[in-house]
Amino acid sequence: MRRFTLAAAGAALLLSACATSGSSTDLNTTSHDAAPVITAGAIEAHIRFLADDLLEGRDTGERGYDIAARYVESHFRLLGLEPGAADGSYHEPVPLQNMVADTERARLVVNGEALAHGQDFIISAHAVHDESAVSAEAVFAGYGITAPTLGFDDYEGLDVEGRIVVILAGAPGGLPSDVAAHLSSNRTKAAMAAERGAAGAILIMADGLTRFPFSRMAAMAANPRPSMTTPAASSPESLRVSAVIGTDTASRLFEGAEQDFDSIVEAARAGERLPRFALPAQIEMAQATSREPVISANVVGVLPGSDPVLARESVVVTAHLDHIGICQPMAEDPICNGALDNASGTAAMLESARVLVSGPRPARTVVFIALTAEEKGLLGSAHIAAHPTPAMGEMVANINLDMPVMLYEFNDVIAFGAEHSSLGPLTEAAVARAGVSLSPDPIPEQSLFVRSDHYNFVRAGVPSIFLMTGFSSPDPQDDEGQAFLRFLGGNYHQPGDNLSQPLRFDQGAKFARINFEIINAVANASETPRWNDDSFFMQ
Repeated sequence: MRRFTLAAAGAALLLSACATSGSSTDLNTTSHDAAPVITAGAIEAHIRFLADDLLEGRDTGERGYDIAARYVESHFRLLGLEPGAADGSYHEPVPLQNMVADTERARLVVNGEALAHGQDFIISAHAVHDESAVSAEAVFAGYGITAPTLGFDDYEGLDVEGRIVVILAGAPGGLPSDVAAHLSSNRTKAAMAAERGAAGAILIMADGLTRFPFSRMAAMAANPRPSMTTPAASSPESLRVSAVIGTDTASRLFEGAEQDFDSIVEAARAGERLPRFALPAQIEMAQATSREPVISANVVGVLPGSDPVLARESVVVTAHLDHIGICQPMAEDPICNGALDNASGTAAMLESARVLVSGPRPARTVVFIALTAEEKGLLGSAHIAAHPTPAMGEMVANINLDMPVMLYEFNDVIAFGAEHSSLGPLTEAAVARAGVSLSPDPIPEQSLFVRSDHYNFVRAGVPSIFLMTGFSSPDPQDDEGQAFLRFLGGNYHQPGDNLSQPLRFDQGAKFARINFEIINAVANASETPRWNDDSFFMQ
C-alpha cells in the first residue's frame, strides 16, 4: 500500500508540474518570442515530492534516494532526454564505500611516547588500506601547498621522500576566497604531499587559525561515524597514514626544532612566509579501517546538440539529489527532508531542462545529472567528472545548481567561479536579464567554493560556475544576508528544512530562470568556453 500511495503521489505531481507550466502564475518571459516559462507551481510540485517524508531524507544508498532517482528518471523520459549512463540506462553507478577507523588500533608515537587517540590525535580511515603503518622522520612543510603562479612552494628545497609531512591547516592570507578554499582543501594538500613522495601526513588544526578547534573534532573521535568515499575523491594510496592534531600535540613535535610552534602560529597570524625545516621527531603512525560497499547512482539525461560540429561538446548541468536522511532517529521529527538542500536545486534543474527541450534545440549537447553522495563529500560529482560516460562527449562547461535559499526575495546572486572563465560575461548577461545583479562572495570564511559539486569539474579542468542566492533583498528584515544566514544557522541540515518553511516558490522560479538563461547562452555560444589567461585554475 505504501508503494502504491507513493507512486500515485508521484504521478499526481508529474501532472501538476506539467499543468502549471503555462498558468497565470508565470513569473517571467524569455528574451525571445513565444518562449516557454518557469512557474512557481512547477517548482513547488517537484519540491513537494522530493522533500516528502516518504523519501526519508534521500540518504545515499537508501530507499528514499532510489525513489528520488526514479522520479528524476521519469521526468527525463517525459522530456525526451536520452539515457546517458554507460550501460544505456539513465543510472550511472558510483563506486562508493563506507569506512570506519578502528580507534583501538590507531597509533601515534612521538620519540617513543605513545599519544592518546581522541585526545592528542585523530587517525583517519584509509580509502584503500585495511591496515597500514609508517615509521619515519618528520618534516614541517608550512601549509603544504605548491602554487608557483602565486609565488608559493612549500616543498621547494625539502626532501620529503618516505617521510611524514607536518602541515598547517588553511592557506596563506591575502588570496581570493576560491583559490584559498582550493589550496586549503585536505584533498589538495594530500595530493601535493603524495606527489613529492611523503609516506604519511599530519595536519595541524592550530588554535585561532581554523574555523573550529581541534577539540571539537576530538570530541567525536571516541565513537567515529562511518565516512564515505569513492576512488576519484580519495587520498592517494601512497600516503599510508594521515592524522590530525591540535596545538598541544604540535608543540611536542616542535620541541628542540629550529623554531617552536608558538612562533609558527605568530608568523601565520601575521601573514608572513612560513619557514620549512626537518623536525627532531621520529614518528610512528598506524591505522586500521573496516569498510563496506554502498550502492548508489547518478541519474544522467542527455539532450543532443543540433550543430553537427558543436554537438560533440557538452554543457553539463548538475544538481545533487541526495540529502542526509534520518538525521535525528530519537527525535519527534527524525527526518532531514532537504527541501532547500537540495530539492530546490533539483527542481530548478528539471524545469530548466523542460524549458530547454521546449524551445529551439541548442547547438551543443546539454547533459543533465542528478548527483548522488554530495553530502558525503561531493562523491557523485567526483566520479562523473573523472569518468564521464561516452554519451557525455567532451565536457566544456559545468553549471551547478545547489541550495537556492528561496525564503526571501533576492536582488543579487553570487556566481562562484564566474570570474575565472568566459562563462563570466554570459552569466552576467543572464543575471541582468532577470533583473538582479552579481555580487562577490560575502562569506569567504565558509569556503563555499569547495563545498559544492562544481568544484570537482574545476579540478577536472572544466570551466564551471555555481550560483547562490545573494545577500541583498528589498525587505529590510532579509537584507544584508539576514535571511540567508538565518537559514544557515537554523534549519540547514536540520529536520526544519522541510515544507513547513515559508518557501518562496516564486523566487525558486526566478532562480531557475536565471540558470536556464545561462545554460542556453553557453550551449549556443559561438566560442567554446575557456579559462581566462590569468585564472589560477587554468594551470
